[in-house]
Amino acid sequence: MAYDEAAVRAVITPHLEAAGLDLEQLKINNAGPKSSITVVVDSDAGPTLDGLAVLARALSAAVDDADEVFGGQAFTLEVTTPGAERPLAEPRHWRRARGRRAAIELRDGSNLLARVGALADDGSTVTVVLPGAKGAAPTTRELALDDVAAAAARVEFRRPDPQEMELSGITPGRVESGAEPEDLTGDDADEE
Repeated sequence: MAYDEAAVRAVITPHLEAAGLDLEQLKINNAGPKSSITVVVDSDAGPTLDGLAVLARALSAAVDDADEVFGGQAFTLEVTTPGAERPLAEPRHWRRARGRRAAIELRDGSNLLARVGALADDGSTVTVVLPGAKGAAPTTRELALDDVAAAAARVEFRRPDPQEMELSGITPGRVESGAEPEDLTGDDADEE
């Protein structure tokens, strides 16, 4: 039995909305008893492992109840996130990648390796921070998202340049305004 993407989306979407998650990608591999469905999700705050586990259980139960879509056939269900080098295809992706380095290919054929800055309120442009060449200070450039052919966040293996971070709108070592403090100890009890 081949799974219909629209029918699968109809089953999983209410659970994603209830969890406050965006469906970034749905991959269906129709391969008989070795079929698989991969649900890639994200959010502004970023899904937690516990949240993904709860979602996976909810989706599994929903799938078990939707015989008309899945026909009782065995398959593997995977719930995951886009990963560290996620593509930047929608305005929300750029907003979530603020402060991260990104490889950007423009429609004119040029390529940039820049730090993602602020996304315009209307979601049509993004400010990127270009590293300074040979000791020069970093600079900013505004890009229309329509001019971007492809882009993806990149993993950095060294500490980000503080000037680049500041130009991207993130002050190094500071918690962003409105962010809740994190318990880094893993212990909810008050220490004496």
